[in-house]
Amino acid sequence: MFRRRRVKPPAHEPLVIDRQGRAVGVRTPPPSLPPESEAARLWRRRTNLAETGELRRQAELRNQASAFHVDPGPAARW
Repeated sequence: MFRRRRVKPPAHEPLVIDRQGRAVGVRTPPPSLPPESEAARLWRRRTNLAETGELRRQAELRNQASAFHVDPGPAARW
């Protein structure tokens, strides 16, 4: 019933114009980031997970799963 209209975003000009039509600046592309090393990427992911509390929740789930796991021991294996 309701369809999304496929509207193209407006083409941006490099000049920034205010509401009165005056040029107030020049839009430049963002600078490219330096390539990220594997260690830096892992460190960033770990700090992001720690900030959100996801690492703590994962550890709690692991502890809950290990509480229900029972090793049968050597006598039950033969």
